[in-house]
Amino acid sequence: MIINAVCEKEEQAEALSGIGGIRRIFHPKNIMPYIFRNGDAASCKDFLSESYLLVRNIDEIGYLEENGYTGEIFADHTLYSFNSAARDMLKSFGALHDTAPLELNYRELSARGMSGSELMIYGRVPMMISAGCLYKNTHENRCKRNDRGGHDILLTDRTDTCFPVICDCRYCCNIILNSVPLSLHGHTDKIRELAPGSVRLYFTTENGRETRQTAEYFIAALKGGDDPGDPPYMHFTNGHFIKGIV
Repeated sequence: MIINAVCEKEEQAEALSGIGGIRRIFHPKNIMPYIFRNGDAASCKDFLSESYLLVRNIDEIGYLEENGYTGEIFADHTLYSFNSAARDMLKSFGALHDTAPLELNYRELSARGMSGSELMIYGRVPMMISAGCLYKNTHENRCKRNDRGGHDILLTDRTDTCFPVICDCRYCCNIILNSVPLSLHGHTDKIRELAPGSVRLYFTTENGRETRQTAEYFIAALKGGDDPGDPPYMHFTNGHFIKGIV
């Protein structure tokens, strides 16, 4: 089974360098922003020199087409691909790879078909994309417009649950993540039955050591054979994979 890794931090990508079992590593330079504004076109020129990209909205596909991009385009789960018509349209736009919707459960994904699609099996799912600058609001009105922010902001709700926030200051964008990662390590048989084109490990808040441990765990789990034991993290969610959306 093909395993790809999407890394929001260079430290994560470096930790996976040379590891057997990972087909493709998406560095931050291979990941386009969640929000694409007209003013971002100039700062996105560096993406055009990459051989493969993960795109997160339809405007980015148009931008790549207008600028003659010839590399591989992977459509993220934020691009609609719930049915064959939507998937065919993405292909007609040049996105030959799509990501299975996170809202669908196992049975719905099976009915949809997973050939050529990537299934996210690990990673913190974005709960909200905000243009309101959380960094600026929590750091005395300071702005880091030209920097890629770290995972140094936490939102805490009334139950004391903490939600990490990615502050991508290059594009004035804040990604509020789920408090626990999606992890389908307990459903490897169903993953094999779905036979996706590839599966994805999505790294957001993990440091280098945590990234490598998690990747090695999933590589072992998907190989079958010996029981890999418990994952290297305690808390997780199955998302909608089993129960779906009620």
